[in-house]
Amino acid sequence: MDSTASLAIDVPLPVRDAAGRVPSAGEEMPAPSDLELIDRVARRDTRAFGALYARHSRPVFGMLVRLAGRREVAEEWLQETFTRVWLAARTHDPARGAVRAWIFRIALNTARSELGRKRHRTTHVSLDQTGLDLAGATSGEPELAASLDETRRARELHRALERLPDFMREVVVLRCSRELTFAEIAAVTGAPEGTLKSRFHRAVAALRAALGAGRDGR
Repeated sequence: MDSTASLAIDVPLPVRDAAGRVPSAGEEMPAPSDLELIDRVARRDTRAFGALYARHSRPVFGMLVRLAGRREVAEEWLQETFTRVWLAARTHDPARGAVRAWIFRIALNTARSELGRKRHRTTHVSLDQTGLDLAGATSGEPELAASLDETRRARELHRALERLPDFMREVVVLRCSRELTFAEIAAVTGAPEGTLKSRFHRAVAALRAALGAGRDGR
C-alpha cells in the first residue's frame, strides 16, 4: 500500500447496522465504533481506514508534535503511525485494550524509535505548536498552567521538557493531551498506573522548578 495515498483518504463511512444494512433516508443510526472500524480495516476497507484516521489523527498528531518539537517531523511520524495501523490492523486484540490506546501506542513507539535513531531536537517551539496544558488541581498544576499562558515562556518550557528523562516527558505529553486517562496511558506505555502518576507529579515539580529558575534569572 502506498502510505501517502492511504493518508489522503477522507471519505465518510456509511453507517451500517450489525447486519451490514445501510439506513434509509431520515433514519438515524449510531456511528461505527472503533472496533467495527478496525475490523473493517483488517479486511482492507479503505473507507473505514479513512474514518479511523479522521477520528484519531488530530489527537495523535498533538502528542507527536510535542514529542518531536517540530511540526514537519511530527507529520512524518503521523504518516508512519497510520501506515503501521493499516498494516497491523489484523493484530489488534480487543482483550488487550481499546483501539484508541492501541493507536497511541503505535504512535509512541514510532516516536521512540525515531528519537532514538535521529534525536530530533529544536531550540524553540511556540505555545501554538506545543498546545501544552497541565490541567488539574494537584501538585501545583494550576500555577504551572497559568505560567504557560505567556508566549515568552514557550522557550523555557520546551527546554525544561527536553531536560526531563524520556519516560517522564512521555507521561507529561500523554497526560496533557487531555485525550488519555492514566489508565489509558498505562495501556499505551505498559507501565503501571501508580508509577505513571508518580512520574507525572515528579515531572510537574521539575518543570515548575525549571520555569521558576528561568523567571528568577538563575
